[in-house]
Amino acid sequence: MKLLRITPRLLGGILLSIIASLLNLGLPLLVRHFINLKQFAWSGLSKKVLLLGGLILIGNLLISTLSDYLISSEGDRQVRQLRLRLQKQVLRLPQKYFDQQISGNLTSRIINDVNVLRSFLTETIPATVTGSLTILGTMLITFSLDWKLTLLMLLVFPIDGLVTVPLGKISEVIADQSQSSLAALTGVTSESIKQIKTVKLNNAESDVLAKNTREINQLFSLSLKADRITAMIGPLQSMLSFCLIMAVVLYGAIRVKTGSLSTGTLGAFMMYFFQIIGPINNVALFYSDRKQMLGATRKISEIIGEAAEDQAKGQQVLEQGSSLLKLDQVSFAYQDLPVLEKVNLAARSGEKIALVGATGAGKSTLANVITRLYPLDAGRISLNGQASTDFSLRQWRGFFSVVLQENTVISGSIRDNLTLGLNRKAPDQELWEALAMVRLEEYVKKLPKGLDSLLGESGARLSGGQRQRLQIARACLRDFKFLILDEATSSLDADTEKIIMTALDQLRRTKNCGQITIAHRLATIVNSDRIYFIKNKTVIASGSHDELMEQVPDYRRYVHEQQVREKS
Repeated sequence: MKLLRITPRLLGGILLSIIASLLNLGLPLLVRHFINLKQFAWSGLSKKVLLLGGLILIGNLLISTLSDYLISSEGDRQVRQLRLRLQKQVLRLPQKYFDQQISGNLTSRIINDVNVLRSFLTETIPATVTGSLTILGTMLITFSLDWKLTLLMLLVFPIDGLVTVPLGKISEVIADQSQSSLAALTGVTSESIKQIKTVKLNNAESDVLAKNTREINQLFSLSLKADRITAMIGPLQSMLSFCLIMAVVLYGAIRVKTGSLSTGTLGAFMMYFFQIIGPINNVALFYSDRKQMLGATRKISEIIGEAAEDQAKGQQVLEQGSSLLKLDQVSFAYQDLPVLEKVNLAARSGEKIALVGATGAGKSTLANVITRLYPLDAGRISLNGQASTDFSLRQWRGFFSVVLQENTVISGSIRDNLTLGLNRKAPDQELWEALAMVRLEEYVKKLPKGLDSLLGESGARLSGGQRQRLQIARACLRDFKFLILDEATSSLDADTEKIIMTALDQLRRTKNCGQITIAHRLATIVNSDRIYFIKNKTVIASGSHDELMEQVPDYRRYVHEQQVREKS
């Protein structure tokens, strides 16, 4: 899978880099000219040679600057496109995928692994191409000057290979392991910061530190291995290069003394020798860099290759007026464990229904399958007779406004949170009305920036109850047919909950929408038009609170247990 491409802009930058390198090949020849002069004099030829040398240096500076900019900017542009592509793909992945991932690992793939690809595109490829041509050009020039000295200089290639090839193979393995270790460290660090309040309240600092320390030590151990390899390669190459330089100097000095080689030519050879050391190392490191790039490509391609949520269905026309949501024989298993079995349920516009049952009965899972966060294993969900799968995911989820028990407040302002996902521009007056409905208006008005006040990460500057109320206000601003409240008032006191539920009842009648409430608190559900009692993964009874109390012993027992809990 091609994630980054060789574009005309990148090729242009590489071509300019090649030109700059070829210009450099002329400098040793100019130095040779001056060294070979019997007596330094400002002759016309010498002035021209000196002027040419100055022009080469200035031209090299300008061309190299433009080359570096073209290559770097093109790399940044492609990295931006790849990160956007990854972000779009991540947002389209099904909920099941995220249940099996650590968010920090995904973050590392999008940030760190993409940087590896950028480095290969903007550094390794240009350096390898330019280096190869520099080596070739140097060999052609030196052969024309003295083929014997050139053959001696060629020994640098097998000698350098003896060092870099075996150590490079070890480096490849370490680099791949380091990428995975860095992703794991990013994951645990992100999780520990995100859950810092839970960590502190449970006195779990030592546990979290131990977990993070393991990952840090793992990465440290791999870094030390890489450091040892690097520490060996550099001195070994320097030592071998020095030995070869001495051999070239000694052989060249003998040739100069015998008169078969000029001093200027020997000086030029030395310049060429030092000039190709860098390119030789760049070419030698190409395969280890390529291996690291392939590892990053594989991991990124795994994300891109994941099956996204089905977006294929188009916009369906839904008749105006009352809506009927039905679940017929719905079954669902999570990781091969049955969670729902043959569930039947109906909800109508203007009606308030409740889903109740013991913890783990499948109430929240029902909300998840209704909104198509998870695909059904069997059965059918329909709206006014039309199957849910006939609608695009975007259109189907637009029929529902959901408030979850867990914190879904995002970092940003109050306005950002209220208008999250809103497909229209809501005037400030409407935002204030939503806040007033959940009794947050006065609090927000006291903030220095009002609606534009920042809330911190995940709404850290709000209390738990304020966060829930803000989430309810956000939900009520949407245009929906059914409002789903999943333990949405669990952090509110009884009086505040009563006020908000009364406001939601009024909203339901005004919008002619349905309301599906999932709650344990009896006061939240007893006034529902119909209650679905869930046990053993299915709905075993439905009716009003009074009807269920009279007819269903299991429901009576459940209510009694809840009353005991609420009193204790």
